[in-house]
Amino acid sequence: MFGRMLVVDLSKGTTREEAIEPAVVSSYLGGKGLGIYLLDKMSEKGADPLSEGNPLLFLTGPFTGTPFPTSGRFTIVTKSPHTGIFVDSHIGGHFGHTLRKAGYDVIAVTGKAPEPVYLWIDDGSVEIRDAKSFWGKTVDETVDAVRAETDSKAHVAVIGPAGENKVTIANITVDKDSDPWRAGIAGRGGSGAVMGSKNLKAVAVRGTGPVPMKDEKALRARSTELAKAITANPQIHTRRVVGTSSLVEAMSRTGILPTNNFQRGYFTPIYGLTSTNLRFHTKRDVACFNCPIVCGKVLQDDGHDTKVEYESIALLGSNNGIGSIIDVTRAVRICNELGMDSISAGGIVGFAMECKERGLLPDAPSFGDSDGQAALLKDMAFKKGLGELLSDGVRRAAAKIGQGTEDFAIAVKGLELPGYEPRATWGMALAYATSDRGACHQRAWTVLGELDGILPRFKTEGMALKVKMTQDERAAAYSLVVCDFTPYDQDAVYPSLADAAGIDMDPDSYLSVGERIWNHIRLFNIREGGISRKDDTLPHRMFNEPLPMPPRGEDTVTLTKEAFDAMLDEYYEMRKWDKNGIPSPEILKKLGLSD
Repeated sequence: MFGRMLVVDLSKGTTREEAIEPAVVSSYLGGKGLGIYLLDKMSEKGADPLSEGNPLLFLTGPFTGTPFPTSGRFTIVTKSPHTGIFVDSHIGGHFGHTLRKAGYDVIAVTGKAPEPVYLWIDDGSVEIRDAKSFWGKTVDETVDAVRAETDSKAHVAVIGPAGENKVTIANITVDKDSDPWRAGIAGRGGSGAVMGSKNLKAVAVRGTGPVPMKDEKALRARSTELAKAITANPQIHTRRVVGTSSLVEAMSRTGILPTNNFQRGYFTPIYGLTSTNLRFHTKRDVACFNCPIVCGKVLQDDGHDTKVEYESIALLGSNNGIGSIIDVTRAVRICNELGMDSISAGGIVGFAMECKERGLLPDAPSFGDSDGQAALLKDMAFKKGLGELLSDGVRRAAAKIGQGTEDFAIAVKGLELPGYEPRATWGMALAYATSDRGACHQRAWTVLGELDGILPRFKTEGMALKVKMTQDERAAAYSLVVCDFTPYDQDAVYPSLADAAGIDMDPDSYLSVGERIWNHIRLFNIREGGISRKDDTLPHRMFNEPLPMPPRGEDTVTLTKEAFDAMLDEYYEMRKWDKNGIPSPEILKKLGLSD
């Protein structure tokens, strides 16, 4: 039913099919969970992320391509060249369901091709083709070139020049923003650099077959009711009109919007970045496969369609003193065309701007310099000039520059922070610190809970439990795979999973899957990255500088190390990890991970 894997050995130039055991699928589902299982099984222990010993995994889940709402998503998993630990990126669009229609649930890419190649999957027929003529092309150019050789409606996962140059924030992009459907990006952690290290320029897929389901009729009926409930949800109405940009005003008003490299939590003037301004400039709305939300907002820069999200507005906008949505769109377009993660790219530019402010990098742009930001982004993708120093992230750059720059290198486990200031939302402070891939807002998002009074703001009570439970639930959801934005009743998952893949679960077994995944990744990160309590922390600034709060910065808020450590101790205790963050034999036995 689910578990058909295509194994591509680029060193040998061969492909083969394998079946993943049903017991493994029941224990890990798909997507994120199956990703850690296969990464642990297939990778060489201690392998350099850019070596042949690190596999690159494209994974769907039991819900991908089914009638379940938001079932267009899939996952890419590898060992990150940016952080040296596990990374999973979750992508929307239309690649995932097309892969399942082509006859595969997973693609595992191993080895390295002697010369640039691309993979063409056409309804179960697989070819490794020459891509030398595509090398050096941008994302959009590559998508067009691959489609010209394959099928005009093929869905194509590609890397840009940043991936070819092994820039460790390089992403993998699916399709292009000018397509009539929504494109997708595997943004965080540098999976594009891993793809580039294998001389793999693209993976193209065309599929017309059925997606196998245990009881399609029952799943379709259940999904129809779910879609109606989702469409009626007021939160979805906002997402449909302005997308994720709805957060901009609220985050600035409450001191959560990163500004000037996280020196403040509010931005003035904010009006050029607001959701209404984005709506004014939006040319069209786009949706992923089988999604009733339609949250994608496409703007234009110099005639190029560009989808803009909150995270990009925060990191390439306010974080760098840029107050125009048009200037942000230009920066996003550069990142998308050259193939870089816009979150990390924005954090890196902000770090360089603060270095300029302190007289340490005179050639860097100043806060508010949108032209300088655009130029630096291009230099980072090509490792040119100052871009070469910065292209591998703030942690490595600070280590080279020294002079106290480590104190304002804003990253966790080497991954630059996304768009929520942790001093202003303490649940996110714990979520960032304990995230399995480095600073991440998608493992546990406590922001609205704190602002709405469900969780106490600027207090530690209840945060550890909330973060732990959300991490487990999200790990399971990202293995199905479903979208973050889907407001569904979790009880709908269990019968839907039985209908989709014949897997029977209840609330306890479902959350146990998430907990198993979370602990398995922790073991992998301990082995490969030496991760422990010393890494489950926040940047120096967050504990040592009070955060100026709106409206004028006269009031401040402080997150003390003592308060944070109390949350972390409670979190470890709930996870049954020791004081150093190592899973206990008790929890490993319970989850079937003793081996």
